[in-house]
Amino acid sequence: MKVAFSKISITPKDVIGKAMAGYSRPDPCLGILDEIHSYGVLIDENNQGDNKKYLLLISLDLLKVPISIANYIKKKLNSEYNYLEPNQILIHSTHTHSAPDLTGEFHWPGGIFNVIKGIMFGVNRNDQYIVWFTYQIVKMVRDLFNKLEPCKIAWTKKNFNPDIVINRRHPTRRSQPELGVITFRSLNDNKLIGFIINYACHPTTLSFKNNKLSADYPGRIIYKIDELTNNEIKAIYFNGAAADLNPITTCGVDYDSLEQDKKPIYDQLGTYEHTEKLGFIIAKEALKLAESIKNEEYFEEIEFSSYLRNFWVPMKDHKYFSDTWLTNKLSYSLKKYLIVPITKILSEEANFPAFVIKRRKFRINCYTVIQYIKIKVRSKTKSKEFSILTVPGELFEDLGKLIFKNSQTGKNNSFIFQNTNDWIAYLFPLKEYAEYGGYEPVASFSPLCGDYVTKEILKLFEAVKDK
Repeated sequence: MKVAFSKISITPKDVIGKAMAGYSRPDPCLGILDEIHSYGVLIDENNQGDNKKYLLLISLDLLKVPISIANYIKKKLNSEYNYLEPNQILIHSTHTHSAPDLTGEFHWPGGIFNVIKGIMFGVNRNDQYIVWFTYQIVKMVRDLFNKLEPCKIAWTKKNFNPDIVINRRHPTRRSQPELGVITFRSLNDNKLIGFIINYACHPTTLSFKNNKLSADYPGRIIYKIDELTNNEIKAIYFNGAAADLNPITTCGVDYDSLEQDKKPIYDQLGTYEHTEKLGFIIAKEALKLAESIKNEEYFEEIEFSSYLRNFWVPMKDHKYFSDTWLTNKLSYSLKKYLIVPITKILSEEANFPAFVIKRRKFRINCYTVIQYIKIKVRSKTKSKEFSILTVPGELFEDLGKLIFKNSQTGKNNSFIFQNTNDWIAYLFPLKEYAEYGGYEPVASFSPLCGDYVTKEILKLFEAVKDK
């Protein structure tokens, strides 16, 4: 097998005055804290002759990449490299809340009503930027093919939370997200070439008061690893099930108090110092974890199978009654009977709409995708499997645990990449919706997104069980 790592800047050339995604800020972009990038890792299954089989994993410092944009990128890559099929490409967004707005919903700064206005009337004013950074990605992939080198692979995971992450809905849970690494060493000299980092935390160390472009803490992770290794070891970051996991910046760690009053969690006013601190803590631990894997745990041969499953999610409400019912029902009705129908009419001609929607009278559905990659590895004396699963949105911690529990490769050999190939919703358990409600259902396409996506994942697990 062979591997290559690369990155390329996707920082807009005219960022000042442009809309930023993630918050309903009072002002547009006023500057740059750090560059945003496209990162890529290309894995070669040890091709012989015309039998070319690659796996391309791309991570973008953006809030989200809707399916229409992800498919556009894949189409451009396939036109350049016809042996790179859509199911061999994975496109992830780290979910930094300090990136350019791609979908038009944040076009008008100034508050939540302007975000609603952006959803309904904003369409997309960023086609030129999307086309430009897609060609940057194509250039990056060209570099990846030129850098391929023989390697071996290993992976490991550990729970890691030295009071840097908090579950914003259940602070006293004292969540312990897993820090995972997939590492590659050179066959020639056994040096660490690079590694994939998988962790779960919202990239929101910078608060809504920030008006400068930044990759947030994922960008500082890569920066610190470059610094610690003199640019000799490469890294790429993919966010895990982090929908309800926030960074701890200014809320403190009095978990019992925060359980009673969660406002300090939601109203944190983190600065760039917090961004650097969190990024550097994760970077040091990830590098330490990558270097801790023993040589006998590596494998020289790899074989992967990648599956895409497309499906429709209906805009339907959950049948229940609780204290949150009225609030949830009002939000749901507003979206279904006003915002989505008007948005669909007005954005019909948009090149890159936020959602792919099919509407027939009052029946509204959203098209989306999940991806499952099963990877078999071998050495002279042993073999093993691990897997990568993608979800089209922000996955709640509890659903992540449920998916790991049902994974064919087992919890310790499974990785979840959220916000990949699409974004349709916060993917939350129905119990959270019925008992707690909150912001997440408002921002999601449908209250049933998490339930439908999870069921489709379990169906896909079963469908490829013996393959």
